[in-house]
Amino acid sequence: MDDAGPPLTSSLAARLQSCKRAVIERWTRRVLDDPRAMAKQHGGPLLADEVPRLFDDLIEALAASRRAELRAGEDGEPASAHERIEDQARLHAAQVRCIAATLRELSHLRAALIEVCAAQGISLGVREAQVLHAVVDASMWTSAREIETATRAALEDSAARLRLATEAGGVGVWDYDTVTGALRWDDRCRKVAGVGPEQEVDYELFVSAIHPDDRARVQEAVLRSQDPASGGEYNVEYRLVGLCDGIERWVCVQGRAYFDAAGCSVRMIGTVIDISERKRAEAARREELAFRDRFLGALGHYLRTPLTSVTLAASVLTHHGNLTPDQAKSVERIAASARRMARTIEDLLDLTRSRFGGSIPIAPSPGNVHLICKGAIDELKATHAGVPIRLDLHGSGAGQWDPERVAQMVTNLVQNAVDYAAPGSAVRVAIRPRGEDVLIEVHNDGPAIAPELLATLFDPFHQAPVGGRASMGRGLGLGLFIAHQIARAHGGGIEVESEAERGTTFTARLPRGAAEARC
Repeated sequence: MDDAGPPLTSSLAARLQSCKRAVIERWTRRVLDDPRAMAKQHGGPLLADEVPRLFDDLIEALAASRRAELRAGEDGEPASAHERIEDQARLHAAQVRCIAATLRELSHLRAALIEVCAAQGISLGVREAQVLHAVVDASMWTSAREIETATRAALEDSAARLRLATEAGGVGVWDYDTVTGALRWDDRCRKVAGVGPEQEVDYELFVSAIHPDDRARVQEAVLRSQDPASGGEYNVEYRLVGLCDGIERWVCVQGRAYFDAAGCSVRMIGTVIDISERKRAEAARREELAFRDRFLGALGHYLRTPLTSVTLAASVLTHHGNLTPDQAKSVERIAASARRMARTIEDLLDLTRSRFGGSIPIAPSPGNVHLICKGAIDELKATHAGVPIRLDLHGSGAGQWDPERVAQMVTNLVQNAVDYAAPGSAVRVAIRPRGEDVLIEVHNDGPAIAPELLATLFDPFHQAPVGGRASMGRGLGLGLFIAHQIARAHGGGIEVESEAERGTTFTARLPRGAAEARC
């Protein structure tokens, strides 16, 4: 019997071995033609390297089965062959994480074997067929089991990492079944809502925990997220009142709704963060800004009142004092000092407002920027008779502006140009349209501003020495800073170009459209 076994085994093995290439080619075609195998997405069959070895193991298993049959039922060799097959499946499973694709490719291998055997006239008996199916089944079962184990371990690791991240960030996670109404909160969600660990939660309980003043707004946000057109986005901030502890907390809730094929919401998943500290800080900031506004208003009134008295007294003396020439000069110096002090106070108050509140307050109204600028320049001409100031107007000056602030901006820019103008030269102001904006260009001839100073030119208390001399104007270095802040408050800005041959030009851009009032 031992002498008869090897020839039969060798003959079967040889015939199957001769079909190996045909089996692998047929298997490859089947896998590539099967869209559910996803071979093209993976760049080819996942088992391209494993199938040739599995085919060899199949031949060995068939041969071992035949030898065991001839030796009166010894099963040591078949068992060893199956162990090798399972080992190979484990090695493959350690590198692949797609159960469906692996099982589908193995099922195609079974079919390819049967088809090629039939085409080549290879007849497998019942025992050989059982071995063939057992080999493929063993590979499929081992692969599925190993991939499932690895996937479960990866998911558990990912879940542990997520728990650590949410706990460290104070993030709560919730899950709402929009079909059954079941609502699941983690421990953080329960803590934020002031709900005990054993209390059952559902949508009605959630709604009852929302502050009455926010309830309608939150429910509207939930309903809006149920519409597929919204993308399922759910993002809202509101107050919760603890159902057990009664503590009011602000929360930021973000989530997303998921829809079935019919476009009906079936689930919502999201997070919740306690933002009570941030809200308290914002409220404190608003109170602080309101207090500063009141303080600045009171301070401005306190500082202006004595200056008003000085200015009025100087005016009365000038017109009705029957003063000698020397006395008239002294009174004029008093009036000029009072005006300079008033401007300094206004500049300091504007600086403080911009630093505390973010921008200089404006109150836009319909007006003509041409008239506003002409009025400001006429006043400067009266006090700077030695420097010609020329005004060129182009296009329409209509728009929405704060007339007092625009006049202040133009005064500061022209005053700066007068201070740095070359002796005997004129200061030129041009107003021209550009698209939906109006440009106010203020030009003076004279030494150029050093390039390294341009970056800080609009900083407060900045006085850029030009040509070896500093400004002889108001002295605090706030004029350009405030001019820039006024332009920004209107939605525009100021740019500067300075060259020795062409002089220096400040260009203020003001949009014509109505800017929002800033108080």
